[in-house]
Amino acid sequence: MKSNLNVLFLFVTIVLVGTLTYFILKPFLMPLFLAFVIYQLFKKWYKKLNKKLNGKPVIASILMCFFLFFILAIPFLITTGLVAKEASDLYQKIQITDWQPYITSISNIPLIDNLGVNLENFDLKNISLDNSQKIAQGTQNIGGFIFTVVKSIYQETSHTLFMIFVLFFTLYYLFKDGEKIIKKIMDLSPLKNKEEYKLLDNFVRISKATLKGSLVIAIIQGILMTLIFWIAGVSSPVLWGAITVLVSLIPVIGAILVWLPVGIIMFFMGFLWQAIVIFIFGAVVISSVDNILRPKLVGDESSLHPVLVFFSTIGGLALFGISGFLLGPVIIVLFLSLLDIYKGEFKGELKKFNQ
Repeated sequence: MKSNLNVLFLFVTIVLVGTLTYFILKPFLMPLFLAFVIYQLFKKWYKKLNKKLNGKPVIASILMCFFLFFILAIPFLITTGLVAKEASDLYQKIQITDWQPYITSISNIPLIDNLGVNLENFDLKNISLDNSQKIAQGTQNIGGFIFTVVKSIYQETSHTLFMIFVLFFTLYYLFKDGEKIIKKIMDLSPLKNKEEYKLLDNFVRISKATLKGSLVIAIIQGILMTLIFWIAGVSSPVLWGAITVLVSLIPVIGAILVWLPVGIIMFFMGFLWQAIVIFIFGAVVISSVDNILRPKLVGDESSLHPVLVFFSTIGGLALFGISGFLLGPVIIVLFLSLLDIYKGEFKGELKKFNQ
């Protein structure tokens, strides 16, 4: 009886203290998670560097952190600054632009006349001032929304810098003591070692596949979108490139959510060759990047069905924000791995009940 009470008391205490620990660490869970993912991705590099330094883990860990800071953190901070500046400029331009000439000029587009489209039926030349003001106000609201979102991110620079510090502080100790930490965690797990390593391998595999298959491709599409918008004279190309990176994280739909509306707007504003270039480049080049690069970058690393990839990414983004594009698929894969372990452990019982 006393033994049962001891076990119950210990279990309840662990749950309560574990809950408090969760809330204490909650603000840092995302940088901790990202640090662990980065550690797994660059662990082999660290080991090679440590070997060249004749077994000096402290120096090797510091050098790896500096290297990753320059290739990851600095480009992120620079891009954030450029995006915030362009968002501010775009918002101000929208505020002072007179949209009535653009609206009334739609019916005078030569290409539309050549196609035989009779825009007089739409009475675009006689749009009332009140309606044009509503359209302009709607455009200003969109610009204000973009500016508010990006500005809020930009204004939280101190918080972002602190989270980057937490990430690299954690990363330093993971490089130096990561294997010891993982071993201690595995010692607490009641699962078999082979099952624990299977979970860890699946976690690393899907993390690599998601980063290479989603993030890298999204960044490439964002860079290409920035380039073509700059060539076509679209305002704030870096801002639109950053937006492209975000929407490209959504499988299947992706970058078309950016280049198609922008191309249509450019078309109806009278910038015909620019709109045609955006349409052709978007459909032929940007939309093809995913189909061409994903098999080469990912290969057979991702075992998730495309349907699961789509819904896990969308659900992850909805639940966790931008980091959900990685968390969603990882959680789904870990869940499926646990189901495989369950199936293996209770194979006989399941076979018996399913007869």
